[in-house]
Amino acid sequence: MLLTVWRHGEAGLARCDAERELTARGRAEVVSAAEAFSLWITQFGHPHVSHLRYSPLTRTSQTAAILNRLWHPACCVADELLVPGASPTDSVWQTTDAAAHVVLVSHEPFVSRAIALWSDDDALPSLLPSGCATLDVLSLERGGATVLRHQSSPKGGSHE
Repeated sequence: MLLTVWRHGEAGLARCDAERELTARGRAEVVSAAEAFSLWITQFGHPHVSHLRYSPLTRTSQTAAILNRLWHPACCVADELLVPGASPTDSVWQTTDAAAHVVLVSHEPFVSRAIALWSDDDALPSLLPSGCATLDVLSLERGGATVLRHQSSPKGGSHE
């Protein structure tokens, strides 16, 4: 299974953290990063996104809505396991369905911790807004996943 971990786009300020919305720049960077990601998938013959799971907070919901509109996955659902403070060591992650390509849209520090834990590589840079990493996963236990692509920001910093 391919698992892509995606950090939400740049968000502005709000009265409370859960209500922070994407900025115009954040929306544009999500679109640009998603289009580049789609080209990468096609170029390397990877399966298209089949499932999209995202934190229910405003900025991740908005990011997921953009990705859903561009990719048309079979399933797109909010997931409380992806909210700020979530842990990639939660045993529920061991039961991720056998979809061909799942994208998780979440927040820091979850996204970078998950990549480091699942790939057993803590040397990769943290994901900036609209950054993503794609892992070839056999199991979501510590280590064992192969990092196929690590795009720490939408403007560069790629490791393939």
